[in-house]
Amino acid sequence: MDAPPPEDEADLFVVPVQSVGALPHRGVPVIACGPPELLRAAFLAGCVDYLKEPWLAEELVVRAHAAVDRARRRVPFAGGTLALRGHDLSLPNGSVVLTRNEALILRALLRVRGQAVPREALAALLGVRSRAAASRTIDVQIAMIRRKVRTVAPEAGRLILCARGQGYLIP
Repeated sequence: MDAPPPEDEADLFVVPVQSVGALPHRGVPVIACGPPELLRAAFLAGCVDYLKEPWLAEELVVRAHAAVDRARRRVPFAGGTLALRGHDLSLPNGSVVLTRNEALILRALLRVRGQAVPREALAALLGVRSRAAASRTIDVQIAMIRRKVRTVAPEAGRLILCARGQGYLIP
């Protein structure tokens, strides 16, 4: 079996439900497939969709297109709309290229928009294990995202807010 493509090159992973935990799929939507009784477990593991066996190739194609479209969806905010595709962040007045870590953080915040994401959870996305390093690492990454956003959309203000004692969020 070939190794999966690097996360920053994949738009979607489709895997057997037994392999969901084995993929480094942070920030990339996953569709799992398998027996009906494992559907709940797949969604609890973070899958965006589930194909119950037996399934048809046509069903996979339709569900894959829908999952990728949802992942690429334009997000409204105070300064207009933004779209994140891979590492490219498009804003009303232009676009910027984010680093891998910046894109992972922004994608996580967009996925649960309106809810604070703890620093520890964001650090886990980046593979930062040390609690002491986690807070500062995330603060620096957030500052870099904010700086890049302001270069092309100063009217966006602070796209990412700090919820004291809770983490970061996009309202």
